[in-house]
Amino acid sequence: MKEIKGRKVMVIGAGFTGLSAAAILAKEGFEVTVLEKNDKPGGRGMVWQEKGYVFDMGPSWYMMIDAFDNFFALFGKKPEDYYKTVRIDPSYRVHFGENDSLDIKADINENYKLFDTFEKEGGKKLRKFIERSKAMYDIVFDHFLYKDYWNILDFLDRSLIFKGLKLKILTKLDKFVKKYFKSDKAQKIVQYSVAFVGASPPISPAVYSILAHCDMNLGIWYPLGGFGAIVDAIKNLGVEKGVDFKFNTEVFKIEVKDKMGKRLLTSNGNFQADIILNTGDYEHGEMKLIEEKYRTYKEKYWKKKIIAPAAFLVYLGLNKKLNNFLHHNFYFNPDWDDYFNKIFGSNPQWPEDPSIYITVPSKSDPSLIPEGGELMTILVLVSPDLDDIESFREQYFDKVLEKVEKLTGESIKDSIVVKRIVAHEHFKNTFHAFKGTALGLAHTLRQTAVFRPHHKSKKVKNLYYAGHYTHPGVGVPVSIISAQLACEKITKDVKKVAMKKNK
Repeated sequence: MKEIKGRKVMVIGAGFTGLSAAAILAKEGFEVTVLEKNDKPGGRGMVWQEKGYVFDMGPSWYMMIDAFDNFFALFGKKPEDYYKTVRIDPSYRVHFGENDSLDIKADINENYKLFDTFEKEGGKKLRKFIERSKAMYDIVFDHFLYKDYWNILDFLDRSLIFKGLKLKILTKLDKFVKKYFKSDKAQKIVQYSVAFVGASPPISPAVYSILAHCDMNLGIWYPLGGFGAIVDAIKNLGVEKGVDFKFNTEVFKIEVKDKMGKRLLTSNGNFQADIILNTGDYEHGEMKLIEEKYRTYKEKYWKKKIIAPAAFLVYLGLNKKLNNFLHHNFYFNPDWDDYFNKIFGSNPQWPEDPSIYITVPSKSDPSLIPEGGELMTILVLVSPDLDDIESFREQYFDKVLEKVEKLTGESIKDSIVVKRIVAHEHFKNTFHAFKGTALGLAHTLRQTAVFRPHHKSKKVKNLYYAGHYTHPGVGVPVSIISAQLACEKITKDVKKVAMKKNK
């Protein structure tokens, strides 16, 4: 600890990754300061409040609870020391069209019965699929998620290759699912989650079928108070360990001398650093904050990458209760392949009939609303390569809301008292998000594990990165794991340098 004490770490960004990393590094003995360009913590998980309505502006699915347990255990804590969680049941409702909806239950046996209505022995097929999903999840969690990859040799370990083959890493998710199910409904239900980690069934490895186990076995949970409660919990952990937070402090440049990041120039003064951990947008950090000669990844690298979707998001506060919604609700459009092609294809477009996700968290948590009200967020994933104009946003909102009203048979528009619409420009302006992405780098075979941007710069010795561009990838739990991996590397490097000096 002697070689760590007093060393100054500057963490850029106070999202889930930055907050987690700051707390871990402070626990290790580093002197940690977090620089955040916005006026509050949370990053994409920040909270917006208006007229008594409390909105989570980003994540809304509390899954992979093992990752949260592991993080808090680093501090001798449990999540429930900071916030309470409840399991959602039914887990969610799916609309396939007007008068065609179904509910996925917390009791998996009920889901086996449901799948029997889709096709012959559908329940038996689901059982086998979930068993395979769980086996894959166990391999991923035990051998891949918490392991960092620095070059292809790390991936060529014989035991890892054997386990990797079990993960069907070379098989596309949609083809893998079709080996189990013929029913269109069954296929969509077990694949939908991959969209929320920035990918699509035709381009994602079959390993992402592990999300079906997270969904139906581990369950869909909700932190009371919303995801803002998790943000507060992790921030408070950092405060307890002595982390200093500087909000409204945007980093404009990292000054590098002799291949070492020496100083950060910001909107709120300049800061000296022994170590820099950038948890903000990776592309922005490389292309805007450091000189070209110090960039690990050049412009052509980013041009070749498949960027995860942007998000068209609508936040609504209503002055009445809704009868035909659960906490989580989906609409899966009939032409699934066409929809994903409009997001990831060579000719991106605003989809005419998009799949839609609607969350109504006030169904589980009345603390988010004034009495008699309801809170709703509508999400449509769209291509990052689209023009985002305010007037069009309003037109698109009318179209999407009309679809939601038809699907549910419930009037919404005449009950709106709070409304906010955001899309690409929000993510660009608020987070410097590359192309306005809401999720970072898509999960494809060539953008998984060792093929994602690394946690450490190859050109600047004390510059590190973490977040949804790095391994393991997109989503709150894995972003927290990314923070843990980056912190392990930082601590290891500092100790290695100290040992060399002492020899």
